[in-house]
Amino acid sequence: MIRLVTPEDASALLDIYGHYVLNTTWTTEEVLPTVEEMAERVRRVTQKFPWLGFEEEGKLVGYCYADIFRTRVAWHRTAEVSVYVHPQHVCGQIGTRMYSKLFKMLEENEEIHTLIASITLPNERSVRLHESFGFIKKAHLNEVGYKFGCWMDVGLWHRLV
Repeated sequence: MIRLVTPEDASALLDIYGHYVLNTTWTTEEVLPTVEEMAERVRRVTQKFPWLGFEEEGKLVGYCYADIFRTRVAWHRTAEVSVYVHPQHVCGQIGTRMYSKLFKMLEENEEIHTLIASITLPNERSVRLHESFGFIKKAHLNEVGYKFGCWMDVGLWHRLV
């Protein structure tokens, strides 16, 4: 079941996100946020954008959301999207199902014109997912992130709503 996430889901969100923070370069965050920090992120994001969770048997196993791309007013019609699925559930089309709903919601929002996906590379699964929704790679930034003693490249994918 796909549903809206609330700040009360912060602990479950961290159960998913923690794997990526502590074990991968797919997020550049290096320290796991606290439950309160994650709850505050949900509060901030959901003032303007949807944050969706995928629930199985009463437990969140994935989430996706849109957020501001940049803070200056000129960027206010552009949103950045992100998706995370618990590593034990990555083969069940959960990301695809959540993104389908998220993008439909964003298409209905007349204030949003453009979507950006920032993908730390390599990450073929994320690239395939975003490209399946019509995102096109527009930029490749070499060695702009540093985590686990390694430089990371970031690609920017773009699509109009």
